[in-house]
Amino acid sequence: MTRKKPSKGRSGRRGKNVPPPPATLRDLFRSQRFRFAVAFGLSCVGFHALTCILPLSFVIPICVYTARSLGHVLSAFSLPVVVNGNIISGSGLTFQIVLECTALFAVGLFACFVSFYPTGARKKAIGLLVGIPALYLGNVARLVLVFLARLYDPRLFGIVHVYVGQVLSMFLVVLACVLWVRWVTVSPSFGPAGKAAGFLTRFALISGSMFLIWVEIHHWYIWFLDRFVVLGFSFLDYRIFFPPMASVYYETFSIVTFASLILATRSVKWTEKVKWLAAGMALFFLLHLFHRVDNTLVRAFHYTTLFQLDIFLCDIGQYLLPVLLWLLVAARRPGGKDPHPSPPRARPGVTQRATT
Repeated sequence: MTRKKPSKGRSGRRGKNVPPPPATLRDLFRSQRFRFAVAFGLSCVGFHALTCILPLSFVIPICVYTARSLGHVLSAFSLPVVVNGNIISGSGLTFQIVLECTALFAVGLFACFVSFYPTGARKKAIGLLVGIPALYLGNVARLVLVFLARLYDPRLFGIVHVYVGQVLSMFLVVLACVLWVRWVTVSPSFGPAGKAAGFLTRFALISGSMFLIWVEIHHWYIWFLDRFVVLGFSFLDYRIFFPPMASVYYETFSIVTFASLILATRSVKWTEKVKWLAAGMALFFLLHLFHRVDNTLVRAFHYTTLFQLDIFLCDIGQYLLPVLLWLLVAARRPGGKDPHPSPPRARPGVTQRATT
C-alpha cells in the first residue's frame, strides 16, 4: 500500500519545528479542562442554592456538632468551656456557631471538585474519604485560632476572624485539591511536586500581604460602592443615608482570595493576569454593588423579596467565584497541556490513511 505524501506548505517543508496552529475558542470549549470547570461551577452553584433552602432541622445539628468538637479541643488545651447547643461559653466569652462557621462550604467545594475531575471512581472515593475529615479538622483548628485570638487580644479578633474564616478556608480547599490531583495525576503535564508546593507557598505569602492591605482600604471600597447607591436612588427622588461603617465587611475579602490565586500562578503570563484581574474585579464590584442595593432595600424600605437571592450570591462570591475564575484562567493558560484531552476529530476534506 502506498501512502500519499503530505503537501508542502508555504515554507516549502513540514517538520517537527513547525509550530502548531493557535488555539481557538472551539478548542477551548472541547478541552477537558474547560468542561471540568463548567461542571464544577454548575455543581457548586446547585450546592450553594441547596444550602440557602436547608431547613433548620438539618442546619442546627451541623452547627451543634461543630460546637461540640470545638469544645472538646478547647478543653484539651485546659480552657474550660460550656457547650449549650451551638453556643460555646467560657473565660468570659460567648460564641455562637452558625452555618458559615462549619466546614460545610469548604467540604462542598472539595466534593464538587473531586466528583467531576476526570479520574476513576476509586480515586474519587479515596479522595472524599480522606479530604472531607481533613477539611473538618482544619475548620476546627481555625475556630480554635479565632477563640484564642479573642481570648488573649480582643483587638486581633476581627483580623484573625476574617483571615482564617475566608482566606485560610479557601487555602485549605485549594491545598486539598492540589494534593489530591498530585496523587491521582499520572501525566507529567501537571508538573513536579515542587511546583505545587511553590504555588501554595506563593499563595500563602501573597494572600497574607494583600489581606493586611485590604483590611485598611476596604472601607474606602465600600464607601465608593455606596456613592453609586446614593446616586441611583437620587434619580428616584430618595435621599439615602448610610450609618457609620461596620468594622469589617466580610463579603469583600473574596477579592483577596481571587487576586492571590491569579498572582500565585506562574504559568499565566502577566498580560493575561492583568486581563483576568480586571474582569474579576469588575464582576466582584457588580456583585457587591447588588449586595449594597439589597441592604438598602431591606433596611430603608423593608423590601425582603431579594433577601434570599442576596444571601445566595454572597455565598457564591465568597466561596465559589474566586476558585472558579482561577480554574478558568488555568484552562486558558498558554502552552498548557490537557492531562485528559478529548479524542481528536477528523477535519472535513482530510482523509487519514493507514500505514503499513
